[in-house]
Amino acid sequence: MTAVLLFTGREELHADWRDDIGYTQLAAELGAAVPTGAGIELLQSEANDQTSPPNYLPQAGGPGSFAGTGTYSGKTFHAESGAGVVLGHAQSVASYFYANGTGIAQGATEIHNYTATDFINLIYASSTPTNFPGRVQNHSWKGTVNSTIDPQILRSLDRLIDLGGRVVSVALDNNTGAIPPLLGNNYHALTAGVRTGLHSLGGTNTDGSGRMKPDLVVNAGETSYASPVIAGTGAALLQSAVALGNANSETPQVIKAQMLAGASKQNLPQWVRLSDAVPYDSVFGAGELNIRNAYYIQQAGQHASSTSVESPSRGWDYGTTTSSASGKRYFFSILAGRYATTFSAALTWHRTILGIPGSYSSTLPDLNLRLYAATGFTPGASALYSSASTVDNVEHLFCYNLPPGQYMLVVTTSTNGRNYGLAWDAQIGNGPALSAKITAGQLQLDASGLDPQLSYIIESSPDLLSPWTTEQTFRTADITPAFTHNWQTSQPASRYFYRLRWTPVR
Repeated sequence: MTAVLLFTGREELHADWRDDIGYTQLAAELGAAVPTGAGIELLQSEANDQTSPPNYLPQAGGPGSFAGTGTYSGKTFHAESGAGVVLGHAQSVASYFYANGTGIAQGATEIHNYTATDFINLIYASSTPTNFPGRVQNHSWKGTVNSTIDPQILRSLDRLIDLGGRVVSVALDNNTGAIPPLLGNNYHALTAGVRTGLHSLGGTNTDGSGRMKPDLVVNAGETSYASPVIAGTGAALLQSAVALGNANSETPQVIKAQMLAGASKQNLPQWVRLSDAVPYDSVFGAGELNIRNAYYIQQAGQHASSTSVESPSRGWDYGTTTSSASGKRYFFSILAGRYATTFSAALTWHRTILGIPGSYSSTLPDLNLRLYAATGFTPGASALYSSASTVDNVEHLFCYNLPPGQYMLVVTTSTNGRNYGLAWDAQIGNGPALSAKITAGQLQLDASGLDPQLSYIIESSPDLLSPWTTEQTFRTADITPAFTHNWQTSQPASRYFYRLRWTPVR
């Protein structure tokens, strides 16, 4: 099988991408302890142009293993597709993935390199995915064989991830057309888009239609370079997971859940999940990758479901489903006088793949994720937020400004005994605020900490005793989605009081 297309176009380096994904801040906080993917073997496959010798390597060499030089000093390349020459695209991917001084996983020293054609041929034919090298993999290419073989390749990849415990990132195309069959239509990998939204859209169309992609976006010039940032983050998180000494923290379901729950909307005020039946924004997935958020979710530790013991407001679990209507419950609290300025949770699980190479079948159970207000470990009658897709193998909840009180996060399904990864993060703060300033006879009120999708009212009163007067009702999503808003009026002749009012979820 050789029907693989190479991504074209030159690298457009976005110098601030490390800031945007939280890496700069995390590195400043942790110093030399920041995870770099040390000890984690990587795999990089590249779509070459079928020349001989093949051009698929970031540095010429092979066959077999050879030492990296320059920006790859201290690394060992394994030319799994034979002796090869340099591919510029492979070098660009490496610069984001593992290259010294620039890559997120620059501490990784063992790199296994394949042509895309060899990679898909091997996983398509292999019945022993645990023997495949590269615990974290990146595949920045698109392709197709035919409508019969494409689903089998996707099932082979998902089986590799499931049985081999691999963390895998793949790229979408660099336009808003349909998702190419390979490899963006996967279930178990992380599928990469770009923050501009210039990537494949419209839902999956191979081996199960209507599932949402991408999973995450990165501020990179092309999806080819967003994907290795995600893969590199996976390697860094896997390194820190190994250090925890808890095998559950190393599972691909948990790593994926932590990255999805940690996804930031700070640079995406337009992010919106249109209904309970979908887990993501239709363009931006779970949001922008944020390694800092994911790392601190991981470090908060595993917390099992319980009906009588609270979990912290940040954490994760590798759990097993119950078909009981009560589900698996996780209670946490936000203290009086504080808000969760954002609350995010992600649930991931794998499909079951049975059969022999080339003839795999698959089944996917339906899991749901909901958030309830609770009191004394008793949930309210109705969920505040629900993510209940019937086709995806991920659910995601995200909201702004959860008020103080107890909450219950619950995983429900009709299927017993299904392993899942769950991660959650309530970032504690002070909630929306209103401040005032007077300039040249004009009063300006600045509202901050807003939910772009929620309506707010600015009200005034001359003495706190008279009825409050509505000055403005607004929702920033109706204008330009934003977390702030300002309103101006002439400076009052005498003292006036102003307040910001909204309807909280509880």
